[in-house]
Amino acid sequence: MPNFSELNELCRVIPDDSRHFPNDVFRAMKKLGLLKISVPNKNSNHEAQLFQTLFEIGKASLSVGRIYEGHINALKLIEDFGTRDQQEFYFNEAENGKLFSVWNTEMPSEAVTGEIKDEAVHITGAKTFCSGGLQIDYGLITAEIDKQKQLIIIPLKQFERLEEDWSLWNPMGMKNSVSCRIDFSELKLPLQNLLGGGDEYEKEPWFSGGAMRFAAVQLGGARAIIQATRDHLVEQARTSDPYQQQRLGNMAVQMQTGKLWLDKAQHIYDYPEQYTSSEIVNFANMMRTVILDICEKILHLAERSVGVQGFMESHPLEQLYRDLKVYLKQPAPDLALQSVGKYTFDNKN
Repeated sequence: MPNFSELNELCRVIPDDSRHFPNDVFRAMKKLGLLKISVPNKNSNHEAQLFQTLFEIGKASLSVGRIYEGHINALKLIEDFGTRDQQEFYFNEAENGKLFSVWNTEMPSEAVTGEIKDEAVHITGAKTFCSGGLQIDYGLITAEIDKQKQLIIIPLKQFERLEEDWSLWNPMGMKNSVSCRIDFSELKLPLQNLLGGGDEYEKEPWFSGGAMRFAAVQLGGARAIIQATRDHLVEQARTSDPYQQQRLGNMAVQMQTGKLWLDKAQHIYDYPEQYTSSEIVNFANMMRTVILDICEKILHLAERSVGVQGFMESHPLEQLYRDLKVYLKQPAPDLALQSVGKYTFDNKN
């Protein structure tokens, strides 16, 4: 595993500013080789540690973890659906420190569409919550083309007229993920920038299976909450308080449970051929559900342990608390749990 000490120090001094992209952190991540960690057949010694890496980065900064998870997601999509030429080019770019992301969220009134004409794809529409903004080198977006959802790779640095719109990004937490709106209207791209076929973006098991990655980042954020709580109690000389010991013990149990889920997720990621598609999807739905529950319990215990001091801007817990509360708001949690129930009814084993 890489030494995360430098990364932790850099994350500690990131301004809590929704317009501030943590460039220093990603330069350090490039130096550590983390931007190429999931490139196939590269850094195989790192690959077995992907989920632990996501956890460690989430512990350092959830905003950085959100951007990094999007980078890993993009490389996975290129691995699954890219042509040999696309894989060779974009994986080489990742090895050289280029940053990728995947942006799918949009408002219905400005949904992204594409039209193929004159050997090119012409884009109209905008995406919201584009984590990383224009600091990203390659944005993978979805566009409706011929009534199918099509992935398109956009080399963002080639389009100087693109702008970051901050009107929708004024969050309570996760500010440094700089998740702005970007309008892609009037962009024209060559057909080789299309990734895979129509509707492959939502192909299972990895459309749902990707939830394992963001759950690992969330758990890292919860680990930072525990550390901040422990540090506070030590500083306040309250380590002998039996109620505080009970709360911290409960947190430790919750965290150990979460880490066992990470271990299983890593095995599935490393050996997907040992599982059916439905098994992977079901596990991902279970994992995101249980990690959400673990994180919410840890937040509650931290709040009880530290009290109002933890809600002061000067307190280390305050931003960690806000960031995790926001990052836990992932789409369709009820549907994920319903799907687990349906799977359980449908499978006797």
